Amino acid sequence: MKHYVLGNPKLCPVDSRPSKPGRLKHIEVILSDENEKASAEVVIEFYRALNTLIEDHTYVVNLCVPTEQPAGGPMYWSGRTAIFWGDLENTWSLNGPHKTWASQVLSQSPRSILVGGAIFVLARLRRADQTAVAVHPNFKAAALENGITSCGRGTSLAFEGSAHSAATRLSALKLLSEFVSIDHGEHLADLLRAYIGLSEPQYKHESQLATRLVRRAKGDQLILRVLDTMLDNIEDPIRISDLAAKVKTSTRQLQRQFLKKTGTKLLATYKELRLERAHSLLRLTDMTQIEISVATGFSSSVALARAFFEHYNTRPENIRTQRFHGKDGTLKAKHTQF
Repeated sequence: MKHYVLGNPKLCPVDSRPSKPGRLKHIEVILSDENEKASAEVVIEFYRALNTLIEDHTYVVNLCVPTEQPAGGPMYWSGRTAIFWGDLENTWSLNGPHKTWASQVLSQSPRSILVGGAIFVLARLRRADQTAVAVHPNFKAAALENGITSCGRGTSLAFEGSAHSAATRLSALKLLSEFVSIDHGEHLADLLRAYIGLSEPQYKHESQLATRLVRRAKGDQLILRVLDTMLDNIEDPIRISDLAAKVKTSTRQLQRQFLKKTGTKLLATYKELRLERAHSLLRLTDMTQIEISVATGFSSSVALARAFFEHYNTRPENIRTQRFHGKDGTLKAKHTQF
């Protein structure tokens, strides 16, 4: 069995023995043959994206083809997810040592997933009556003949001790995101879905800055709450001490953690969020500069103009002029924070 570690673009075989078992999570993608390795790249990309967003775990994807070698004992499969990577054209047929190998994997892995034609592994192992599974229309008749019950959906979360299933490889990614939600929370799962394109991003107030910072902080819950609170208080900015109280920490700890997680200072970020909102209002509304200054917490249009020029190296009226001349008015900050 060859092992491939995320983050290596050439997928070079490596020693995948974990140095920190509690933080290293293995995903075993079981292929019908060597030619299927390219199709499993989507699973590798999924967990590569998750690794960029999560802080306290590292996921490793292992690609393997069943052989006559033992599947490994209970200690090997403890904590590992096994994905039987089928397609939409072929039913999996197992016999001899491959049948024994698959039975061991399903019995020992705490979380196993059958994709596409791999659902027929259950019939080969006489486990078809254990649970209803996700069946693609291509396999509907064959599934009926083999005693496999369809759940009527594209994915199926099974009860403990049974295999989960996905009708297609794309729906398998949706199922994997459900496991991310179970293991790490719904917010991280939603962030991951948006990050890899499984769903449309739903960022609060459409703040690009907040989105970048959440990603930079790898979905940290404290950073998320802080940014949401600041975005909810753009018109009437709150004091940092009050902000710290809202997220249930001390002012000093909040400032330290925010800088550590995002690489930016808290007060500077708060001001930049207000300027970003002002920029958006200049581009997308007919509000006057006085109204915009009030809506973004500046004491006057003069104060707004001064801060705007310092950050964007242009004046607010120039953004409005560009809008009326058919330009998008998109700007980069004068001083980047990354």
